[in-house]
Amino acid sequence: MLELLQKGGILMYPIVALSVLSLAIFMERLFMLRKERYAPANFTQKLTELLRDEKYTDAANLCELQHSALSRIAQAAIGSRELAWDELYAVAENAGRREANKLGRFQETMSMITTTAPLLGLLGTIFGMIKIFNVLSAGGAGNATALSGGIAEALLTTAAGLTVAIPAQIFYYIIKHRSDLIVKELEGQTVDIVTLLSSGRSR
Repeated sequence: MLELLQKGGILMYPIVALSVLSLAIFMERLFMLRKERYAPANFTQKLTELLRDEKYTDAANLCELQHSALSRIAQAAIGSRELAWDELYAVAENAGRREANKLGRFQETMSMITTTAPLLGLLGTIFGMIKIFNVLSAGGAGNATALSGGIAEALLTTAAGLTVAIPAQIFYYIIKHRSDLIVKELEGQTVDIVTLLSSGRSR
């Protein structure tokens, strides 16, 4: 591995660093982007029962203890339950938007890696080609060692850049898909909460 890094030239090091970063982000997001962290089933069931029974103080206390995205959205909605439906939904939607922004953490970084890694590989290819032309211009066409060094740098950096970018692209879509699923779940639960609060007020 160390030999390949040396043959690939200086640009191999940032490419390797990007590979480590993309894997670290992917593992962290896999751990964090679980539905139970954002909309726990037990909490949702208890909250629904309390709102149906119009036990708003108990519901607010439950939200205080939960520390999840849905609990923070519900807490904002419960605190504004006297508003009209559309205004109440706007309050809950704003709270949901803040939570959705947290879900998208590191997605831009992962997207940057998928773009930057192959560009670094391409730049390494250019550096390798420059070395080859320098050898040829110096009349060293017969210098196989110097030529092979430039060729190795050109090919290795290209391969390394693509090897990092392709998995990073897959990682990006996986974490984005998970994030989108959680956002849809939160949106559905938000509508249910607002509807329960509004129907309780109208009775």
